[in-house]
Amino acid sequence: MALTGKTAILFGAGVIATGYARVFAEHAMSLAVVSRGETSEKLAASLAGLGSHVMAVRADASDPEDVRRVFREVAARYGTIDICVNGSGGTEKAANFTDLDGFLKVEPGAILKVLTSNYLSKVYAIQQFAAYLRQAKQGNRPVDGSVVNITSMSGFVPLTRVPFYSDAFAAIESYTKSAAFIFGQYGLGRVNNVGVGFLVGTQNRSLLLAEDGTPTARGLEILNATSQRRFLSPADVARPVLYLADSEVSGGVNGHTLRVDGGFGIVNLAGSGYTPSPGPPAH
Repeated sequence: MALTGKTAILFGAGVIATGYARVFAEHAMSLAVVSRGETSEKLAASLAGLGSHVMAVRADASDPEDVRRVFREVAARYGTIDICVNGSGGTEKAANFTDLDGFLKVEPGAILKVLTSNYLSKVYAIQQFAAYLRQAKQGNRPVDGSVVNITSMSGFVPLTRVPFYSDAFAAIESYTKSAAFIFGQYGLGRVNNVGVGFLVGTQNRSLLLAEDGTPTARGLEILNATSQRRFLSPADVARPVLYLADSEVSGGVNGHTLRVDGGFGIVNLAGSGYTPSPGPPAH
């Protein structure tokens, strides 16, 4: 692969990022791990000794000034930026609802927070990466940028309870195609998505799993709609991210979403009485 020696900015340091950050580090890349809190330092520390250069940056991906600062600091440290992985985001409890009363009470501020965290954060990073690549190209440096957005299968079919989260990823599905066109037309590189299904992380653990590790009612709903009958792991996502980041193996892929969701929602009525049950889900 052509990734050795390349530089990547990784926005977000949650459970999904642990998988692809490790794979990147094993390819002796220079990495900048970005998050608002100490998770960036923790993830960076976990990559020590894998043969890569790693820096941790505290910044808010939903703040365009912070994003601009990240690109300045990384370029100053490593001299070049080749890959941008946009994996920050999350849900907002105040924007979720389960009934009509909740639907009517959602405040605009909560909606905007979800859209900014999951959609605009990626827009800001892509804009800054494009600006960096254009400047590099004007300086007669070789340019072959790759953006990989970590998105959600809810961008294709919205989930109950979290409609604005789903809206954000539907928006990024459209924006990715527009950005991919611009990147391609101006010789900047490529923009693609990895559309992820359900992993168990800090934010959603209590929603998906009981204290004894068995699925909750919501978790069972998801597993019944997932053909592989299991939650994904960070390793499931890591290699697809690596594939899209590497122009040597995916140079002809642009504006595409590679779904890594365990076959979520590929058939309807999977949990109905008309569909034979294969038994309890795998843990």
